[in-house]
Amino acid sequence: MMIFVYPDFYFDFSCTASRCRHSCCRGWEIDIDEDTLALYDALTGDIGDTVRRSIERTPTPHFALTENEDCPFLQPDGLCRLILTLGEESLCDICAEHPRFYNEYPDRIEAGLGLCCEEAVRLLLERDTPLKLIIETDGQVPEPTVRDEIFAVLAGQSTPLSERMDRALTLVGAAMPDFTLSQIAELYLGLERLDDEWTKCLGRLGGSAPLPQPEGIKYERLAEYFVYRHFNDASAQTLSFAFLSVRLLCALEKLCPQELSELVRLYSSEIEYSDENVEKVQSVLQ
Repeated sequence: MMIFVYPDFYFDFSCTASRCRHSCCRGWEIDIDEDTLALYDALTGDIGDTVRRSIERTPTPHFALTENEDCPFLQPDGLCRLILTLGEESLCDICAEHPRFYNEYPDRIEAGLGLCCEEAVRLLLERDTPLKLIIETDGQVPEPTVRDEIFAVLAGQSTPLSERMDRALTLVGAAMPDFTLSQIAELYLGLERLDDEWTKCLGRLGGSAPLPQPEGIKYERLAEYFVYRHFNDASAQTLSFAFLSVRLLCALEKLCPQELSELVRLYSSEIEYSDENVEKVQSVLQ
C-alpha cells in the first residue's frame, strides 16, 4: 500500500511569478540535477552557450548568481528567461518543484508547500477552518498515528488554542518551557540569520513578560501545519518546536509592523529552511 498525503490547499498553489515580492530566484543557490544538466549540455545555439556559461560545475553543478545574488535568468520584469525561451520543461528539479516538499516514509509520501513562499503562506492562512489533510490510498485505511491524535486535539475549538496545544504536548510527555520575551530573543538572535528584517523583528522582543498565547483560526492552522511538516517521529522536541514557532510568531505579530503572513515567510526562510537552526532550537526543548 502506498499513501499520498497533502494539506487542503496544496493543489491550489500556482507560482505568482512577476507578482511575487520575494522571488525564489533571488538569494538562493540553485543546484542543477543530473538530467537537467545533460539537457543544458545538449542545447545548441546562443541560448545553449548562455546557459552553459552561467553554470558552475563544482562542487555541485549550480547557476552562478549575479552580483545582486539573482539567478542569471531572472529578468527585470520578474519572469524567467529559460521558461520564456525553452518552456517550463527546461527547468531543473529545484525550480520546477519549489516550494513543494516531499517527506517519504515506508508506507506513504507526504507533500506540502514550504512557507518561505508568500503565496503558500497566503493559501494556508486564508481559510477559516481547521487544516485538513487529504489522504489518498488504494482503498486500505491507514493505521492511526500519534499525529492523528494531536490533530484531533487541536481541532477541538470549544477550548482555547493554548490549552489544546498543552494537551497535545502531554500526549508525547512534553511541556512548553516558560520563555520570557528576552529569553526567546536571545535564543533566536544566537542563530544564523540571513535577512536584516528578521533581525529587526527579533530586536523588538524584550522584557520579562512571557510569550503570549496565540488564539484564532490562523494560529490554529499554523500550529497544525508545523505539526504536519515537522512531527513525524513522535518526539517531544519536534512537537515543542512546532508550538514554540506559533508562540514566537504571535509575539512578533504583536510587536512588529509586518503582517502575520510576512512574519511567517521570514520565519520559515530563516528557521525552517536551516537544519542547523532547527536543531539548535530543538536542543533547548523537551
